[in-house]
Amino acid sequence: MKDRFTTRLAPGQALTLAAARAPRRLVVTSGRLWLTVTGGCDDHWLAAGEGLTLAAGQQAVVEAWPQASFQLLQPAPERARSPAWARRMTPAAA
Repeated sequence: MKDRFTTRLAPGQALTLAAARAPRRLVVTSGRLWLTVTGGCDDHWLAAGEGLTLAAGQQAVVEAWPQASFQLLQPAPERARSPAWARRMTPAAA
């Protein structure tokens, strides 16, 4: 994962994370965080070291309890690869 976005929330501060085109991973680096996501019916409580993957197109609201820092990680773009069967083939002998 790359493109880290780190933020610190003050006690009771809430923040809306806009939906993105690609999945993202939210990881709490300190404190405790309350999180709710669009399309979900459960709230999540995350402590330092814990994380949650946000699906593409999913918006989230996070709030510090009482304070928290977190990183929002976006996956590195995948390189184009040949299919596995093509990588296994060897040139024919002449």
